[in-house]
Amino acid sequence: MIRKALHAGTFYPRFAGQIQSQIEAWIKDKVPTPVNERCISLLLPHAGYIYSGQCAALGMASVAHETIDSVIVLHPSHQGSHFDFSVSPFTEYECPMGNLQLDSELYRRLSAYAEQNLDLDYHAMEHSLEIQLPLIKHFFPQALICPVMIGNQIPQVAKRLSDLLYETVYKSSKRILIVVSSDLSHYHGAEKAEQMDAQVIRHVTNLDSEGLWKGAMMGKLEACGIGGIMTMLELAGHYSLAKVRVIQYTHSGRVSGMNNQVVGYLAARIFV
Repeated sequence: MIRKALHAGTFYPRFAGQIQSQIEAWIKDKVPTPVNERCISLLLPHAGYIYSGQCAALGMASVAHETIDSVIVLHPSHQGSHFDFSVSPFTEYECPMGNLQLDSELYRRLSAYAEQNLDLDYHAMEHSLEIQLPLIKHFFPQALICPVMIGNQIPQVAKRLSDLLYETVYKSSKRILIVVSSDLSHYHGAEKAEQMDAQVIRHVTNLDSEGLWKGAMMGKLEACGIGGIMTMLELAGHYSLAKVRVIQYTHSGRVSGMNNQVVGYLAARIFV
């Protein structure tokens, strides 16, 4: 069962050569990552490449020195929140860079604890997953994937999912990377957006899942994939030496020049 690339030509270019050229231009001035760092999880934005592509590419490039067997993509549902989380059942994912294959072993492990009666269109139409696929294919062409869509983005779900990931993934013999797909504040003026997004960065840097949630509930910050971010912060709690590095922060106004309504983007890595 193949998931079609529904957003090629809109959120990102339709042709592989165009994507390849963009990525190469975006990462030409990347800052090298210490080779002894092992990435636990990686936070990337999921807007159109014209706005957030460089931020996401730099984030992925920070892991490119590692050998990755599989990538679990934690991404939000933009269609509904009436479920906790669901694992995508597609066995193949269409992508201009070359199709990606499902990690069937990870699917079996994670889907046993997920809600799998969800309408297939929720997985088929979700751009927050698809936007990551060309980047994964570019940097890790042989890697398998296992997308996990989060609906009910609350702390209890994040804690349960983080425990499941630790037990089923990080005790595996495979080298598995967790990618969290999320944008930050939406449609505020640039100054306010930067202030709100600085709060997200502070809580991520401090590995403070509780503080992130409280900030969201108080309206001090926003993140459309906050469930995935909380999951990665909770997961970090399983590692006594976990650290955070911010790769890049930006927002759409810095590209478009329209600063009255911007969307914030952050690439950050948690590593040991």
